[in-house]
Amino acid sequence: MSMTSVRQNLAAKFTDKAYRDAFVAEQIFSRLPLKIRYLREAQGMTQRQLGKVACMAQTWVSKLEDPNYGKLTISTLLKVASAFDVGLQIDFVPYSKILGDAVCLTGASFSVSKFGDDAGFINDSAVFTVVAPVNHSTGALAGTRVVTFPQKAGTISVDMPTSENAPLAAQQSIAV
Repeated sequence: MSMTSVRQNLAAKFTDKAYRDAFVAEQIFSRLPLKIRYLREAQGMTQRQLGKVACMAQTWVSKLEDPNYGKLTISTLLKVASAFDVGLQIDFVPYSKILGDAVCLTGASFSVSKFGDDAGFINDSAVFTVVAPVNHSTGALAGTRVVTFPQKAGTISVDMPTSENAPLAAQQSIAV
């Protein structure tokens, strides 16, 4: 079965609100525990070592790596992110992004660079991507700009593209 047909089959089920809600919950409660385990192993840590750095017992780390546990809290996830020296982002997104991320899941989806290995902080300048709104009918981005911010603080102007998919596009000033 192709990725396109898998996506189409799942998308057809998204017309049911209860299905959408269950799908989102399943993505969170299965992906995060797997990612915690992946990051722990990628950093060469045991559950006991992660627990020590995150100030929690090894038994809690074991529970956090169990997709059936289902009681992840933001506070606990922040402790784990800090222990891994990575950021944590929690956001509201369109269902199309959740579906797309689920269908296109790869090993690279689990890889996260620690702060010391983060390419955006290694060079003399950090690179940020400014993304225009998503076209919800196709799931495609309306436009993307990559802006390099110099180390020296100041203000930079970013011109966002204007299109039928991004009617509110405008020039943005960002303090750096």
